[in-house]
Amino acid sequence: MGLPNRIAYQDHRYPHVVLAPIGKKNKHIRSIGHKFERGLLSRLNDAVVDHIGRKSLDTASIQNYLGLTGDAVLPVAFQKEETIHPHLLRPELFLWKSLPEEHGLPLKDSYLYHTDFTQLSSDQLYDHVGEVLEDYLFLSHISKESRGHWLDKIADAFHRHPIVQLFHQKRDVIDAVETMNQSSLISVLNYPEDIAYWRHRVEIVMRPFRALPQAWVEREEGSCPHSKCLQFDAEEKTICCYCETCDFCLYYDTVEEAVRFPEEFDVDRAVKRTATIEEQFNAIARQNSRLLEQLAQLRALKKQLNTARKPLDESLAVVSRIEKYQRRKDDLSAYPLLDMYDKLSRVHIPEKGNDSELLWLAGVELKEVRILKELSRWQKIVPEHVYPNTRHVLEELKTRLEDVRYHDEDIILTVKGRSITYADTQQILDLIYYYGSEYPVHTLVQMLAGKPTNKLRSLYLHETRWFGLLSSWPEKHIQRLFTQLEKQGWLMKQQKGYAISDFAEEVM
Repeated sequence: MGLPNRIAYQDHRYPHVVLAPIGKKNKHIRSIGHKFERGLLSRLNDAVVDHIGRKSLDTASIQNYLGLTGDAVLPVAFQKEETIHPHLLRPELFLWKSLPEEHGLPLKDSYLYHTDFTQLSSDQLYDHVGEVLEDYLFLSHISKESRGHWLDKIADAFHRHPIVQLFHQKRDVIDAVETMNQSSLISVLNYPEDIAYWRHRVEIVMRPFRALPQAWVEREEGSCPHSKCLQFDAEEKTICCYCETCDFCLYYDTVEEAVRFPEEFDVDRAVKRTATIEEQFNAIARQNSRLLEQLAQLRALKKQLNTARKPLDESLAVVSRIEKYQRRKDDLSAYPLLDMYDKLSRVHIPEKGNDSELLWLAGVELKEVRILKELSRWQKIVPEHVYPNTRHVLEELKTRLEDVRYHDEDIILTVKGRSITYADTQQILDLIYYYGSEYPVHTLVQMLAGKPTNKLRSLYLHETRWFGLLSSWPEKHIQRLFTQLEKQGWLMKQQKGYAISDFAEEVM
């Protein structure tokens, strides 16, 4: 870190200034021959002397930061024409990095002050040099710790911020509010005016918490995993930390060891509003006793059906296999108990563990609110003892499965008037299983066609049980057969050859 010794140039006439070439092709400074440059360097040196005398600046810290000896504390860039670069160097140029010694300093706007100090009056130059020295002094203290250290300090201060701590304390309520604000149950609650007002208040109450980046608050400690930009303010003694991915900015006070956000919120007000928004929703929910009762009844039905969970799950698995054979979705309306169990399996209704309807309803998962309309019909068809009925349904479905299951003589598909049976399809799938990804399609086609090429003989493929299986088929039709098997979902095209599909695995 610091200014590379090889390119640093010091002149005894300007002891508090150190010169360095700037620009990749500008490798060293030969002399300071121009009158304008000598006069400007003298003015800079005098300004530094005045600041050191008046403010008792800690020059040793700056010198250690820049790796300098003697009295020099202010780096000044020299251009290739041996003229002074009109913008002073920012201290960030030397922070946590080593600069190459084989060429000049990098000529980047981000490492330069915007002020053209060659055009300033004496008073303006004095003020500008003072600001620059303060920046160097601040960065010299920052440099004593690593970048990771400061990021850890910022993250720790973030989690100690009152709004963040409130977020963690009220996380269950905040999550419940956000869930219910988007829940389909909102549409079936009575008194739309009350709901509309509640949702309007939600937008206000949730603002402080929505301003917090999820990637930060999801962690108990640390920050998001993304790269961050750090900017330094010597006057305020703060570090601005910005994450572009999260689009989040915060300011860390290095003196107070605390963070502040671009928009600060009243924590006491946020506490009261969070409690109020929960109470308001609970009041609305209590006016919808019919809905609360229906949800409790749905939960009871699901619990009742779970006594026969094993045969019901097995029945749904059989239905799934039947659908694969039929290539279409099966209608479960003919099996009311199974249809009910299937729909309720996608429903989650937790037990009501506390007095907050908000927290309870936020845990309810309904894929469709239309299920509430089926409740009265379901209550009429559920017998007291569920198990015997479910066994009957399972046996009936197994019979249906045998009816739709493929048999060896069933025709799977037809190509140009030539049919292929299920037995032949099994043979072809066996071939694909063993050789589908090992050889290209044309080799597989030649095997099935029974064409004894030199390549097949050299690989001993002419001795396999699949050789000549479709010897009566033209090769181009066998190629089309593979295409049709892929379209119907039996095969999957690979980079080289084919593989058996999941559908074929299940059916076989």
